[in-house]
Amino acid sequence: MDYHFRKIITFIPRPTPGIVRNAPAAGVKRFGSGPGDAGRAAGFTLIELLTVIAVIGILAALMIPVVSTVREQARGAKCLSNVRQIALAAYLYAQDHDVYVGWEGGTDRKELLFPYLHTGRSNRDTEGDQIWHCPGNHNRDREASYGFNTNLNWQPIAAIRNPSRTVALADAGITDSGEPTLATHLMPPSRTTTANIGRPNPRHSLGGRPAVSVGFVDGHARTMALEPPFYPGPAGNWTGNGVTDPGDPDYPDELWDLN
Repeated sequence: MDYHFRKIITFIPRPTPGIVRNAPAAGVKRFGSGPGDAGRAAGFTLIELLTVIAVIGILAALMIPVVSTVREQARGAKCLSNVRQIALAAYLYAQDHDVYVGWEGGTDRKELLFPYLHTGRSNRDTEGDQIWHCPGNHNRDREASYGFNTNLNWQPIAAIRNPSRTVALADAGITDSGEPTLATHLMPPSRTTTANIGRPNPRHSLGGRPAVSVGFVDGHARTMALEPPFYPGPAGNWTGNGVTDPGDPDYPDELWDLN
């Protein structure tokens, strides 16, 4: 063996017998060193697990109202679209027949507007995803989604002086006693209560207030709260005051009258 190589080997330190280098401190077990520990990943402690659960609970509490609000806004947008389409169909009918669509025994408005909407042939037809269905109406078999202003019943289109400010239809299907009805009519605010009277049905909200989707004679639509000038209040809380004279200062039919 070469002299210089032997000299280098003699300077390589040798472990001292009985001493284990890099041994873990007393009382500390090196992870993965024991039988069956190889490759085991570190897990959550109980405090960490409880913290994660608490964070998830807080996020859920924050998200649920947001999701509910988004759903309500989506239902309101769909309803408003339905009302706009029905109002436009009624306006086209009026243009074609020189009178606004009305009701008479044996014929309802759904049948008359079917050539324009191609959905829903009668009040008894409640099947499918119709334009006549408000997405907020969960009682379709007993409760109409929309009702028409009865002041417009078979009126000459020329008699409607201000189409952009005259209510054509809105969310309906409820009486003054809160009972559902399939009648597709809405009574003006001045009409006193009857057994089957149709009132606006607040399935939506506007700034936290009860509201409905409203279509106007000219075909535009918007969400309106149940307050003047549209309506004095929800059905059951207000049942009409019997004022029918437009000259009376308490006459409440501003958006419902032909003038």
